[in-house]
Amino acid sequence: MEEADAVVVLAFTRWLVKKAVEKPDSNQQKETVNTKYPTIWNQLEAAMAFGLKRPLLVILEEGLHQEAMLKDRFEFRTWVTPLDPALFRSDEFKAAFADFLRIASERGPDKADAQNAHVGSMTIGELVRGLRPDQLWKAGTAVAGLLSAVAAAAFWVGKYFGGVP
Repeated sequence: MEEADAVVVLAFTRWLVKKAVEKPDSNQQKETVNTKYPTIWNQLEAAMAFGLKRPLLVILEEGLHQEAMLKDRFEFRTWVTPLDPALFRSDEFKAAFADFLRIASERGPDKADAQNAHVGSMTIGELVRGLRPDQLWKAGTAVAGLLSAVAAAAFWVGKYFGGVP
């Protein structure tokens, strides 16, 4: 996902819930009947792409339950469709997909890396927030090691040159 220029999530029915109770034993309890749900992996894929600031297009089967990352949002476009293969050959879809590709080329990881390359103008907080988890762990380990070395050196100097008998 980190190497992707953009992400397309294709969400279609994985589960058909004939009858269920949402939020049981609460004031908001509600019966759900004949509701179609996608696989949870669609939520995860969309969330990862969004978190990595990748251009995201969600193609959602018509009638599928929409929530969280699988609904039309201000930050990205969700295309709701009956998932007929003819849709993907339509001029309307081709135009929307061409627009998505344009956005992906303008905002892809290479562009983001170029924008973030001006490290001299960044604050320490911006630098830390820009680190991936593995980089943050390595930086934290290096800082902890440096602080340990300073503490050990201060102890040694105090012990041998502090004038305490």
